[in-house]
Amino acid sequence: MTTRSLWLLAAVSVVAACSGDSTSPAVGGNTDGRLQIIPGVASLAAIDVVVDGQTRLTNAAYGVPTAPIALSLGQHQVKAVPAGTAATAGGATVTLRAGDTTRVVVIGSPGALNPVALGDTGATPVPGKGKLRVSHLAANAPDIDVYRTQPDFGTFVTFMDPFPYKASTPFIESTPGNWVIRVTKKGTDEVLAESGPIRVDALWIRTILLLDAPNGGIQITPLGEQ
Repeated sequence: MTTRSLWLLAAVSVVAACSGDSTSPAVGGNTDGRLQIIPGVASLAAIDVVVDGQTRLTNAAYGVPTAPIALSLGQHQVKAVPAGTAATAGGATVTLRAGDTTRVVVIGSPGALNPVALGDTGATPVPGKGKLRVSHLAANAPDIDVYRTQPDFGTFVTFMDPFPYKASTPFIESTPGNWVIRVTKKGTDEVLAESGPIRVDALWIRTILLLDAPNGGIQITPLGEQ
């Protein structure tokens, strides 16, 4: 496994978005960096991803992590545009490092797409343990409480309070097994979203995204093991 990502975002399959050149060589033949995009604007069914002024992914579907793009190490400008829109320069600056896959979640609105890079603690789990965290990127959600069960504790407990938009929990460590995430309206028992079992094996590190759902509400999107 690799070490991990940047800051603020059930074995879920990582599905490739349509792309003509996501594996094409970077300048100079250096393709040691990896960039993965998670489209998170529910009102856009698909986006195109522009890196350094060139379109690198087309029709990346909402809520589906793309196949990683191979790029050179170092800084790149990453921009998301509605599908079919011409590529332009600019965007968020991300830094790709050896051994990492940098994950970028696209949030905002169709007219103002905002790529946000996820990061982590930089620490691997202890032997025999796995780690999981939740990132709240559901802009239209009301105030929420977020709960979890984990392999070594089967009763729902909160991650943190308060849990505002754009916040991420610390990584929580547990023995290998399944976790469940539940989101409620703050201060109530009203369940807004609940995941199925999310597998975290020994030495795995997983991030769970809370995104706006296309039909309203909250979508829980687990990312693959890092």
